[in-house]
Amino acid sequence: MKIDGHTHTQYCPHGSGDHVEQMIEKAIEFGFDEYHITEHSPIPLTFSSQIKPIDALDSIAMSEDEVDLYLKEMYQIRSKYKDRIQIKIGFELDYLPKHTEWTKHFLGEYGQYCDTGILSVHYVEGNDGWHCVDYKAEATLEGIVNDFGHTEKFQLAYYNLVLQSIFDDLGPYKPKRIGHMTLCNKFKQLVHCEETEKIFTIQKDILNSIKQHKYELDYNMAGLFKPLCEEPYPPTHLINYAKSLKIPLIYGSDSHGVEDISRGYDVYLQNV
Repeated sequence: MKIDGHTHTQYCPHGSGDHVEQMIEKAIEFGFDEYHITEHSPIPLTFSSQIKPIDALDSIAMSEDEVDLYLKEMYQIRSKYKDRIQIKIGFELDYLPKHTEWTKHFLGEYGQYCDTGILSVHYVEGNDGWHCVDYKAEATLEGIVNDFGHTEKFQLAYYNLVLQSIFDDLGPYKPKRIGHMTLCNKFKQLVHCEETEKIFTIQKDILNSIKQHKYELDYNMAGLFKPLCEEPYPPTHLINYAKSLKIPLIYGSDSHGVEDISRGYDVYLQNV
């Protein structure tokens, strides 16, 4: 089957605004058999007050007030397209280590209505709050890397959160696919991300833990099209290690608009 396991909708504040039906039509045109709608879940108010830079806040995710509407609309769309493509519905859930009770409550309320999901890390804690690692290159450099004093320390902080997300108990509806595990590399050519022995060791720890928990890996193509990254999340050498462990690799376009549909699928085929 041709599957896209990671896509977004018009509910995403940092997306293109394209309606999900336009994206589904394009996926059908490209011959996809299965399409996962994984919109960013809301974040708790107690966390949003800690996000840096402040101007990132309005672009992050839907509000809690929109969740019921989102699910209702996605269910209607799934029914509309049921004879043309299989659609799964869920969330890309943020792993927030100090807000796990909120996350469990959210999943307890909405997880029963989902048949897909992704668990991702987007935020790393700096000296003055939690910074969105993929918001803007300069913000990542000035607000996070400089806080840690060295790029490797920033990378290790990110990977430690990814590792922790695998082990943390978020209840029975916890997503079983780890999203874009090398997202900290999005601006690698500016912040000079390194491939040191320490980095490779923790990356392998993450993949070994995914295997141990029988989780899946989001083979995310978005980074391939970011000018300061130019590689998927994760890159080929880690995909090869994941393959040696027989971890299921799920193609993810991470589409935020019609033009993103099917991007990098040729790269996915070459490497799986």
